[in-house]
Amino acid sequence: MENAQLKLMIPGPIQPSDDVLEAMGSPVRPHYGPGFTAYYNETLDLLRKVFETSGDLFLMVGSGSVALDAALGSALSSGEKVLVGVNGFFGERLQSMAESYGLGVIPVTAEWGQPLRAADFEAAFRAHPEASAVAVVHLETSTTVINPVEEIGAVTRRYSKYFLVDAVSSMGGLPFHMDEWGVDLCVTASQKCLGAPPGLAVAAVGPRGWEAINRNPHKGHGWYGDLRVWKWYAENWGDWHPFPVTMATNNVAALHTALQDLLAEGIPNRLERYRALAMRLRAGLRRTGYEPFTTDEMAAPVLTAAYTPCGEPSGRIVAYMEQQHGIKISTGLGMLKEKLIRVGHMSPTLGEADIDEVVDALSGYVIG
Repeated sequence: MENAQLKLMIPGPIQPSDDVLEAMGSPVRPHYGPGFTAYYNETLDLLRKVFETSGDLFLMVGSGSVALDAALGSALSSGEKVLVGVNGFFGERLQSMAESYGLGVIPVTAEWGQPLRAADFEAAFRAHPEASAVAVVHLETSTTVINPVEEIGAVTRRYSKYFLVDAVSSMGGLPFHMDEWGVDLCVTASQKCLGAPPGLAVAAVGPRGWEAINRNPHKGHGWYGDLRVWKWYAENWGDWHPFPVTMATNNVAALHTALQDLLAEGIPNRLERYRALAMRLRAGLRRTGYEPFTTDEMAAPVLTAAYTPCGEPSGRIVAYMEQQHGIKISTGLGMLKEKLIRVGHMSPTLGEADIDEVVDALSGYVIG
């Protein structure tokens, strides 16, 4: 079955709505001048409502990892220590990113499948008062576990440290209050809960985020990912070219449309709709012999993982779903790669019929 015909039910990219695809396919416009600059700034204003922040935002051409790399490299200098939450594949990746900048990583860990604990960060700060910052993943996509960003942020602020959050898989699909929770730097991407195609990363920087970035102006961590470069262009070329690169204008148009749709529906309404779909899927998975990896109390509204029945390798089930039903789901990651299937339901185009189609298709899989 051709990829173009697949129903995407993976943890991103999602299948955007028709109006978002229409915006993506509109004629290419120039990336500078007062017209596009006003449109770009309006897109940032829409994003501020989703992040719930009054801080600065930057659209960076690339995946979410671009913005995460930029946030780490801009805010911290080689040799500094940072507490990194690790309870899954993307926590491990966050640790690797930090280590690539020569940071002294102090892992704060939990078992895969369990959330990080704010009390463990408190203990880590007592043991390592010299640590400068905390970095955590909000929704650990490899396990579908939601980490307690609000509680970890409270601990971080109490110790007067900087707080960086990877919200790539959660922004627009889980409650998030950047300023209220004391998040100093936050990143996400266009292709997941925000409802647009892949291609744009978003970096948000609050006042304390700039304090972290400006402490040492000579980090030597590159140019493209230096958020000071992006701020310079926003301030000095802001009337016609508020970014240092050629902006992906059609991606901006698609994201602008997706954000309008999200805010028109209302974030609380969309979150509740996603949660209802998650509960429907979890009930259906249990009926067909796929036990969810987390409890219902820990359920992520936008992504569900489940054990395969009888230890069946998940790759076989994923291939069956694609080849026989035209539905693309995912295996697990890392140590759980062949033990779990993962079903994404973070697209605004999905409804109850799509969830039921997945369950019906899985029920037809013959083990062995």
